[in-house]
Parts: sequence; structure tokens; C-alpha cells
Amino acid sequence: MTGQGARSLAWTGSRAGGLWGIAFVVVLFVGAAMVSLPTASESGERIRAFYQAQGSIIVIQQMVETTALVPLLLFALSLKRQWVVPAAIIIAVAELATNIVPLIIVATSAGAAGAHTLTQVEDLADTALFVGIALFLDAASRGEIYWLRWIAVAAAAICLMRAILGPLEIKYLDAIAPLAFILVILLLRARLFMRKRA
Repeated sequence: MTGQGARSLAWTGSRAGGLWGIAFVVVLFVGAAMVSLPTASESGERIRAFYQAQGSIIVIQQMVETTALVPLLLFALSLKRQWVVPAAIIIAVAELATNIVPLIIVATSAGAAGAHTLTQVEDLADTALFVGIALFLDAASRGEIYWLRWIAVAAAAICLMRAILGPLEIKYLDAIAPLAFILVILLLRARLFMRKRA
């Protein structure tokens, strides 16, 4: 094996993949804990006031959440399953959109109307994000043992429902869907370590 091939295996092998899964979960939790952004259901004036008051924290949060994409993509590569990497790329694109919009609002000091319009764009990107997560969970769990496969399918269904209900301002899955995603990531990470030991 060439030196380059060995380095690639080290970055995306089973043990490294498990660590990338943990790193992704940790960074995701840190970012989510910082601040909860307003949705387009709120008035433009309230959105504008929120971004003015929390601007510096919002910038840090978006930077942290963007860094979570690196371990996610490396984790996806370590799974070595069809359609996992394309699904991870959908997540990455949607996540970047949800990160860029708040930064634009902060950087431009958008007025009430502009902040509200941009928040509508962010809400659409958030919907795409959960569709990508559902696709990722389905692709990542194919070929897994039956109980993990069914947990992943259930989590994917929850995330898909979150994508549908989010624009309707039905929020009861807002906390459950991300937790379901994280649960499956942790279970897949555990399976990677088990395969490495075997």
C-alpha cells in the first residue's frame, strides 16, 4: 500500500470513522447549545432585534456548526456505503445555506423586511437539511443488523416529518428529530468500532 493510500485509510478507516462520528456529535451539540435562531413565523422587527442583540454569538455559532461538516463528511466516507456520501453532501450544502443566511443578516444589519425575507430562505434551507438527514440515515443504515436498520428508518421518518411540518410551524419534532439523528450516528459509530475489533 502506498503512503498516500495508508494515510487515506487512516483518515476513513473503521476506528477513525468512529472518532469522526463522535467529533461530529460533540461539535453539533456545542453549536446547538449557543443560541436558538428565530423562524419566519416571527415578525421582521423581532428578527432584526434578535440579530442585533445576539450578533457576535450568532457568528460564532455559525462558524462552529460549519466545522461540524468536516467530521460528518469523513464519517460518511468511513461507512463505505452507496449513496452515503451524496446524502452527506446534500446535508453539507443545506447546512452551509443555514449558516450563511444568519451571517448575511448580521453583516448587513438587515432591516425588518430584509431580515424576515432572509429568515424565510433559512427556513427553506432548514427543510432541505432534514430531507438530506433522512436520506443519509437511510443510506448509512443499509446492510446493518435489523434492529439498527429499523431504528435508522424510524429516525429518517421523523426527520422527514420534521422537514414537512417545519414550514407549517408545527414544532413538536424540532427537538426530537435532531436527537434521533444523533442517536443513529452514535449507534453507527459503535458498529464501526465493533467491526474494527472483529
